[in-house]
Amino acid sequence: MEGETLHWIEVRLLVPETDALELEVFEREILQVTPGGFASESWDAPPLPGEREPVPMGWTRYLVYVGEHVLEPARLALARALTRWPDATLATAPLSDGWRERWKQYFKPLQASPRFVVAPPWEAPEVLVGQHLIVIEPAMAFGTAQHETTALCLTGIDRLYAEQDPGPKTVLDVGTGTGILAIAAALLGAEDVTGTDNDPNAVLAARDNLRLNPALAGRRIAFSDTPLDEVPGRFELVVANILTSTLIMLAPALAARVAPGGRLMLSGILAEQAPEIVAVFTAEGLGHEHTEDKNGWVRVDFSAPAA
Repeated sequence: MEGETLHWIEVRLLVPETDALELEVFEREILQVTPGGFASESWDAPPLPGEREPVPMGWTRYLVYVGEHVLEPARLALARALTRWPDATLATAPLSDGWRERWKQYFKPLQASPRFVVAPPWEAPEVLVGQHLIVIEPAMAFGTAQHETTALCLTGIDRLYAEQDPGPKTVLDVGTGTGILAIAAALLGAEDVTGTDNDPNAVLAARDNLRLNPALAGRRIAFSDTPLDEVPGRFELVVANILTSTLIMLAPALAARVAPGGRLMLSGILAEQAPEIVAVFTAEGLGHEHTEDKNGWVRVDFSAPAA
């Protein structure tokens, strides 16, 4: 996949504003198609950048981004999700050459934790001594620190390396998206970092982002779409910022990848889902260390027994 060009398609889903529970179910169905996430714009909110008609009063438009090579199966799955609303519509459009310029106003440097500043490549913020700049192209893969789940993971990684000396040397980032968490761990001293994602487009995005962070040139950081069950070895830190349902499905494999005495950080979890996550992963033999909340989302930390 090295050197391939990403060709993105914007899928526009126009749905009537109904009760919040029904929309929440619909959004979860979208995430099954595009785990990296989506954007939404309401009729009564400022429009997102792009060349689209205004959202009609009483409606919401969801913007989903998929690679051109997976457009057809994604479109079929999204069309099935829309059948609950007879008047809902689905349209697709390739991203124009100017999409990146239009999005620039929405992505500004962000201090995501005490030591991490995240910025897009068109900004060059000054960072304080002891801080680390993470440059991320806000393309279609998930993870720019704008969302609570990513910010929670960056805070957790920052704190772990501050409290442990030395910090984890081997790191596995499951569902790596933009690669931001793998890059963060490497900046704090991880020497052998692996990022995996089942979306080939995310793998390409993560590799591109690694090149945008020259401080890590020559480090052992690898991104691939290798299934978790096939990733060799065990890691001092495993982090996974993905859907709760996927975390539960992967629980045995995730627990098996944590080295004795190592840590597991999980996010992508709503606060009300945290007790189930704790129950599932403690049943795998891990100890619950900490749960941290941010605007209704949580990160749940576990530790593996020492050898």
